[in-house]
Amino acid sequence: MVAPMRYALLVGASAFVGGQLVACSAPEAADTSSSTKGETTTATAVQPEIVRAADLALDVSGLKSTPTLKVEPMMTDATPGLLRGELALEPFVDFKQPVKATLTVTNPQTYAVGLRYNSGMTADLWLVTQEGKRLWAWSDDMMFTQALRDSQLAAGKVITTSFSIPPKAFAGIPADGARLEAHFAAKALESDAVVMAPVVLLLTME
Repeated sequence: MVAPMRYALLVGASAFVGGQLVACSAPEAADTSSSTKGETTTATAVQPEIVRAADLALDVSGLKSTPTLKVEPMMTDATPGLLRGELALEPFVDFKQPVKATLTVTNPQTYAVGLRYNSGMTADLWLVTQEGKRLWAWSDDMMFTQALRDSQLAAGKVITTSFSIPPKAFAGIPADGARLEAHFAAKALESDAVVMAPVVLLLTME
């Protein structure tokens, strides 16, 4: 009678361990109400910690992978013109949205400057490599009237042109940076003088 009892105990122990393994891999298989409550309480306590940790990891990885744009004015060898230009970029958070740029053209002379435009475009914005290869131009996505128009810019007065730089333009900036160039479209009336030299900013991703 001793041997059968020992066999029964061994079988019972084996079934108990197997039941525990099944419960770990599939909690829904548990039958007792007390074990169900225990599992529910444990899940509720642990899950928020896991979610917060995952969110934090995503935020940190996003900050590390987000590039920043360094903007510096560039001096050029172009001949100074009759008018003076200034190019400014508005503050922005990331490159998923278009970036606004503004060109302000001022007449510093003591007299009015006559201007002639070959189309409805007042100015253009280019993104070019350090070697001079054009990567993007604002006018590529625009349409203008093809007609001559003449005007005068009085002494001390300004002309303002706004641009929108799409995310695709920044995606093409090479490792050594690129130049953002603003070109005034008008020519001087009754004069061969340069109206305005291009305004150039050096853009570098960091």
